[in-house]
Amino acid sequence: MIRWMIISTLATGLFYALYLWLFRRDRWFELSRAYLFIIIGFCSLFPWFRLPASMMSSTPATEFLMTVDIPEPYVVGSAPMEEPELSLKLDIIPMIYLGGVALMMAILIIQLTAQAVRIRRLRREYPVYGWGNGFAIPKGALLILVPDNTEPYSFFKNIIVGTRDLDEEEMRCILAHESEHVSRNHSLDIVCMRWVCCVMWFNPFAWMMLHELRAVHEYQADAAVADGDNKDYLRLLYRQTLGTGYGHITNNFQSINIKKRIVMMNKTKTRFGAWKALAALPVAALLMMVGCKPATSEIVDSEKQAVVEPQATVEPELFDPQTAPEGFIPPEYPDGEKALYKYLAENIHYPEQAKADGIEGKVFVRFIVRDNGDIVNVEVERGIGGGCDEEAMRVIKSMPKWIPATSEGKVVNVQYVIPINFKLQ
Repeated sequence: MIRWMIISTLATGLFYALYLWLFRRDRWFELSRAYLFIIIGFCSLFPWFRLPASMMSSTPATEFLMTVDIPEPYVVGSAPMEEPELSLKLDIIPMIYLGGVALMMAILIIQLTAQAVRIRRLRREYPVYGWGNGFAIPKGALLILVPDNTEPYSFFKNIIVGTRDLDEEEMRCILAHESEHVSRNHSLDIVCMRWVCCVMWFNPFAWMMLHELRAVHEYQADAAVADGDNKDYLRLLYRQTLGTGYGHITNNFQSINIKKRIVMMNKTKTRFGAWKALAALPVAALLMMVGCKPATSEIVDSEKQAVVEPQATVEPELFDPQTAPEGFIPPEYPDGEKALYKYLAENIHYPEQAKADGIEGKVFVRFIVRDNGDIVNVEVERGIGGGCDEEAMRVIKSMPKWIPATSEGKVVNVQYVIPINFKLQ
């Protein structure tokens, strides 16, 4: 999760900077609108994609080292092994993230509910008009005329206008502006982007993209009403200075800086603006190569596969060291304990998936040393995932024969649990 939060934030910031450079001052409004939606969706999902390892760089960007921590082997009947320490970040960070998502979604639901309740109340108190009542609004839309200075705004199919001090030409401009919001489903855009921002609440660039989307909506509505030389419409913009304050879930007539809107109305669409979108493709490809997880699970190493295959063994009769006489001699790795440490350190390879996900911890592997020295019945007592469990089992299974345990001069079967510590440095 930490990896996803970091990579998605950095990627969103990169694409946001690209947007400011290429699209923010251009009149390709529909292209800008599509760009913002595609990019926020891409940045939230691509860190979870998996690419074949052959497409990934063979030289890691960071040097990963692994230490093998092997205390005295645990023998059946010995003191119970201690619980491995749990990393604080693995417990707290998901809780903080989910708490933030829940809070942001609760705020959005409250805002949507409050707006729906307000519109329902306005419908009961004031006249409601449709497309066939002589007003230039889209089919299916409803117009609520409020006899005060309520700033005009739209919310899905509802258009609310305060009629006080408005003349006929100003009313025409306002209805044309808000009708454009309704026709283009701008309210749905805002709600969808707000849901994405709830999921990515930690990402400041996601909220900046929401602001840019609202600006694009206003530019589209302005362009549908008037050009830069329409004095009546410009004068109307200057008069609209109050906001309704519903947490940016409505399309307000004055929701974006008026100066920016006037400047944009006087701009002309560049000739090659649509080609600017192609600049995002190499950036996306680079991010896919750097930020995606390698699909290491799809790679089969033929030499290691024979080692990983489960061994066909029979369940041996285990010897309990607690009932052993003083002459009990435990089994031993050939050449002693230091040789065991060296074997594990040289043969265990940190799994690519675990490196990509930042997985660390101890894998407890249980196995039986048989009376002939064979290692059988290898299984994970407690694992950490990310391919570490399988790698630990592979190396234990491939160990050479041990010197078997003896009791009263007879060889016996004994079970061990060895913890192998995977650590990134």
